[in-house]
Amino acid sequence: MIVQRVTGEITYERFYQDFLLPNRPVILGSELVKSWPAFHLWTTPPSLSEGSDVNRSLEYTATINWTYLAESYGTQEVSVADCSSCDSFGNLECESSTFGRVVGMWERGQGQSLYVKDWHLARAVVALARGTGSNSKPPTDAGEFYSVPDIFKDDWMNDYYGARTNDDFRFVYVGAAGTYTPLHRDVYCSYSWSTNVCGRKRWWLFPPEQTSFLFMRERNVVVHDVRDVDERQFPEFGKARPVVVDQEAGETIFVPSGWYHQVENLTECISINHNWCNSVNLPMLYASMCDKVVEVERALDDVREMMMMMASSSSKGPGSTDGPGSWQQEFTKVVQDVVKQDAGWNWLTFWRMVRHVLQGIVNDTTSTVDGIQANGKRPDAPSNLRPTNSFIHEKVRGCYRDFVSRDRMECTGEVLLVVEDVSKLLNTIGALS
Repeated sequence: MIVQRVTGEITYERFYQDFLLPNRPVILGSELVKSWPAFHLWTTPPSLSEGSDVNRSLEYTATINWTYLAESYGTQEVSVADCSSCDSFGNLECESSTFGRVVGMWERGQGQSLYVKDWHLARAVVALARGTGSNSKPPTDAGEFYSVPDIFKDDWMNDYYGARTNDDFRFVYVGAAGTYTPLHRDVYCSYSWSTNVCGRKRWWLFPPEQTSFLFMRERNVVVHDVRDVDERQFPEFGKARPVVVDQEAGETIFVPSGWYHQVENLTECISINHNWCNSVNLPMLYASMCDKVVEVERALDDVREMMMMMASSSSKGPGSTDGPGSWQQEFTKVVQDVVKQDAGWNWLTFWRMVRHVLQGIVNDTTSTVDGIQANGKRPDAPSNLRPTNSFIHEKVRGCYRDFVSRDRMECTGEVLLVVEDVSKLLNTIGALS
């Protein structure tokens, strides 16, 4: 398989039909993001000889403007991974630092293995502006250094998180040549898109059908670095056939749902990345959540056994609060707490996100729905930049029906209230379709 490259403009309809629905990766040309101020603010154009192609030179040979970045964002706390050091679980060693300190090391020729990752810069500049006023030097809004391309605006994760929490899935990555992100799959099989503002990357992409080749036998341990694999530990890895593609400056890659991938910076590089989801890959997110619950339940088998024994020894009959249902509900709560600690989500988060997005869709046509007060928010993606309401209804309904039939006592308490709202909203959207 070869990753297709699309130059020039791409319509949402083409992206939806050719890449989103079939879950295929694609590299998109600089036309998609040419209006981003980051290309002028964060980079220094090269010296151009007379008669050279200005646009191509800016796109391919610009360098990172460390002075601007350090002056604008130097006080920001960032997470820094050391690509030369792993912990006992095979994860890159990480620590917190100020961005200015890391840039200072790079400018002195030090810390070449350090990689600034998962930097919530878009969120941070808004918070900074609120604290210092609109005349502060850094941009007061993420839109002042980039904007989300139209084809990616149907983003349920960041729509919900941006409106309802203090978190998001919008990141900046900055690192020297040779820094890398180990093999991984994005949170709960979400999509990602990533744009190189400056520099070049190499991607190793593994289709979902090759996932089993990437793990140790009978252990939930994935290959760390595809460039150096011990096939005694990972005997199936030799069967994997990754798609390898180099991403140039100005290009954007779409990474489909459930594709494991590894990324290496071939030069010093700065990129903007979003994790995201919508109705198209919602069933994959839902299935991944189900798998995560099973994984955590197995890890907590000893806790389950202890709860069962305690409930059995203290049970006073069917109506007692110490009965079997009570311990099962408590175990479900423990599982959901661990799921959220491990990956940042649990069922309550998932269904709150779905409810938020469905409310936005309904808000296009009515102010209240069966007693649910609309929140006034419209979808970030207008109807021409998202699937049809009937498609959305079908995908959400499938997840809903499976969830309410599960036998793990998960649909209780606040989760039940949210899921009931989702059901009402689905009925309305079904009628509107």
